[in-house]
Amino acid sequence: MSKTLYVCLFLFILHVPFFVAQNQQIDFNIANDKFFLTDRYFTSGVYVSYKRKINGPSVFKKQANHVLQLNVTLGNEVYTPQDISSFRSFEFDRPYAGWFSLNLELGKIAPQSAWFFTLETGITGQESLAGKSQIKFHELFNIQSRPTWVDEIAFSWLTNVKFLQVNNFILNKKNEIQNHANFAFGSKDVYVQNKVYYFLGNFNNFQNSSRLSNTIGSIDKELFCFASIGYKYVLYNALIQGNLLDNDDPFTTQIVPDVFLFSIGSGLKINKNKFRLELFYNTKETPDSRSHAYGSLAYGFVF
Repeated sequence: MSKTLYVCLFLFILHVPFFVAQNQQIDFNIANDKFFLTDRYFTSGVYVSYKRKINGPSVFKKQANHVLQLNVTLGNEVYTPQDISSFRSFEFDRPYAGWFSLNLELGKIAPQSAWFFTLETGITGQESLAGKSQIKFHELFNIQSRPTWVDEIAFSWLTNVKFLQVNNFILNKKNEIQNHANFAFGSKDVYVQNKVYYFLGNFNNFQNSSRLSNTIGSIDKELFCFASIGYKYVLYNALIQGNLLDNDDPFTTQIVPDVFLFSIGSGLKINKNKFRLELFYNTKETPDSRSHAYGSLAYGFVF
């Protein structure tokens, strides 16, 4: 098949109208700091998600005007110090760390608010395959700097529970604000966080919009941009401080408890196809590190 035919097929998929109600979605999300030509701290994340609207029993009571949803996400995250080529871990500003995880999330979406309860579990260490995947990536693209992965956070099986509450505030037809308040508690990390989002564009009502990235929504078209500002208070982070209950880590460091967060992005929905680009910035997470920026690109298909 010619390239022209592939392009035509892709455009056809995007523009064919679908009138069947959607209840499921598959998401692919890639995050990387190569968006800003850096290679440090949270340097890479790959996520695959399956989302489904449900009617069965859950931790949330079903109400007539509420939507219940189940999300399952498999993810792999890579964390590195600033100097990835050094073998002297005592000079690192944070340890190497890998995180391979499974998230089970239950959501309840009301007309102007939503609640999400998440169970997160996963592994650190060489078994997470984060180090091997980053080294292979550098070799594949012939990147000159090669990560050493010396003295990385050791193997642990960690578990967290998370809760997120979202409140939506309508300013007018094209302008809305959302407040995202959440906390996490467990052997992986402990924190409280609050973020405020401003949305501008053409979008559906709250229950049927892709502005909330972990919901399915409707098939109506959307095009919007957004910006956010937030604050995160961290009490504990095993990917920096190691497992406090069973610490076999060769190198760890301390956290900075106060982290400020910023992001900008845009979203596009064309029938059953959803696209989202977001650029993130956060202040330093350890005493010797610096602020960091990275980006993410996500695609979702509803069926």
